Amino acid sequence: MVTMTTKSKANGLAALACTECRKQHLKCDARNPTCSRCLQNGYICQYLPSRRGGRRKARQTTSSLPNQLNANTDHDLSSRSMKQRERGLQKDLGLPVPLPEQPDSTPLRHAPPPTSFSAGQVSWPGVPSRDDINEEQPDQIRELNPHDERFVRLYYENFHVAHPILVPSTTYHDRQYPEFLQLVVNFIGSHYVPSSPILQYREKVLTELTCNPDRSPCMVQAWLIYSIATYARGEWPGAQDALSHSVEIALELGLNHKEFAMSTQPENSIEAESLRRTWWELYITDIFMTASSKGNSFFCGTMASEIALPCEESAYTGVCDIPAPQTMLDFKRRIFAPEETVFSSFSYRIEAATILSRVLVLNRLQDYHRDHLQAVENALVSWVNHLPARKLDIVDSYGNIDQMMFQAHMTIAYASMLLHLPRSDLQRVLPQADERFWPVTARNLSSTFTRPIHSIKAIEASRRISDAVSICPNVPKHTPFVIPALVLCGMIQLATSIKHTEECFDHHYNRVILILGCLKSTKRIWSLADAAYDRLRTSAAEALSDSMERWSTEPLRNLMPTSSTSRDEGQTNRAARPATALSEGQDISFPQVVPAFIDPTCYNDSFFTPIPDFDIN
Repeated sequence: MVTMTTKSKANGLAALACTECRKQHLKCDARNPTCSRCLQNGYICQYLPSRRGGRRKARQTTSSLPNQLNANTDHDLSSRSMKQRERGLQKDLGLPVPLPEQPDSTPLRHAPPPTSFSAGQVSWPGVPSRDDINEEQPDQIRELNPHDERFVRLYYENFHVAHPILVPSTTYHDRQYPEFLQLVVNFIGSHYVPSSPILQYREKVLTELTCNPDRSPCMVQAWLIYSIATYARGEWPGAQDALSHSVEIALELGLNHKEFAMSTQPENSIEAESLRRTWWELYITDIFMTASSKGNSFFCGTMASEIALPCEESAYTGVCDIPAPQTMLDFKRRIFAPEETVFSSFSYRIEAATILSRVLVLNRLQDYHRDHLQAVENALVSWVNHLPARKLDIVDSYGNIDQMMFQAHMTIAYASMLLHLPRSDLQRVLPQADERFWPVTARNLSSTFTRPIHSIKAIEASRRISDAVSICPNVPKHTPFVIPALVLCGMIQLATSIKHTEECFDHHYNRVILILGCLKSTKRIWSLADAAYDRLRTSAAEALSDSMERWSTEPLRNLMPTSSTSRDEGQTNRAARPATALSEGQDISFPQVVPAFIDPTCYNDSFFTPIPDFDIN
């Protein structure tokens, strides 16, 4: 028996590929009679003769062949090729084709039919499939395990902290989720492991979700977190379809009514809290999905919700008891309360997403009054002013990150950029107009602000984004919905560097490379960040190349002081003295830093600043 494992000397790849691997554009090891991929998946493995290079030389065969090649080699090869072409023609015409001999008794099955969104088009140009990068080699593929502890741990360490709708990790196994939800958890967790079988998990997850008739809250949660992961993979049509499945089942069950959670579980139970979080996560995800499209088709935003608000993360994870849930009406009435009332961070995140939806609707209106614009601007500023003191910071004194408040602050800054940038005088830095990276409005009507003020507000919002991400730079642990905000932040900093003078070039340059670094680390996990990184990198290379060249040749000449007073000379002399040993109790005095070695900044404290600097003390 001939084993077709001959490799090309030029690239080391197999010279032939079976029809199944060719259709899926995958690598084939060309083993005979069945390649490793078809053997693993149970596909019918067939080979068609190569038409490149004309007539080929005879292959060296082993003694196990029934007949040795003789002087009539050309005739034998021609006859063999003719038979193979006949088999290929029979297959194309739908006629029965003799199957090759199988090495074992494993039953064959055909590939499952594709669903309507299993191969959705990628909305962002140039997004490579991460399956092609991290797919295991055929000899490394193992049987999928829906109970893989490694993937579950990675899901909770990375994805769950940003979208905490499932029960906490300590009760995950006790909850005994159905297998389709466990598969989704493993599928998401597999993205954080290099060379993991992501493609296999995805195919199995799609099969389980689409074929399972279950209409329970677990199916709502499975479709929801799968839609977020699909969005992060850059497959927007598939993400929107998955979200619509989740919303449809949720509304069918009445998940947005308080009676549903109370009728199934005690009000202060972890399961009831998980259901409340599931609905509000649907609400927030729906808004961010709409931000990535051109329409205003909100699924959940138009539905009256009676569900109570989620509790604090510390209570949900078991550190404290789950308190009696508060309602959205209680949250709105806090403004008029005589004493300050602190709600959960999740609640402020919900309100921030609501304000973002108002910005999206306003930007897509064909006609609006300037009071409509001012009302949304008032909501953005009021959200910050009404925050309790303990919610102004995104980290505590121990360095713990409040993920819900981080997302809330980022959402408000993102909404502010979307509102003010299209109405500003900042020029595009993109080679071509692209609404996915630079928002536009249907019509720019009169405003209470001038264009320069809109520019200042947009720049200030981008500064808050870069400041927040500098505190929490591990972007792969954040929600994938932060990626569009990072891209827009970088674009605004690029446009500002062009508009401003050369003196503050380094200030904007440092913010751009910060955003590029965050996107670069994120694209190793989510394909959505790949196109964002490439577009920002290309734009930065074109916009900053001239300034970088000038600053690299003479970076400090224009900043060095030309003259100094006697007092400055005395300070310089003291700074130049060698360090001596300090006696006990002696004060430590540091030398004066030359201002030329400090990056200049274009930012000054002003009344345009809506958020104070973050304080982690």
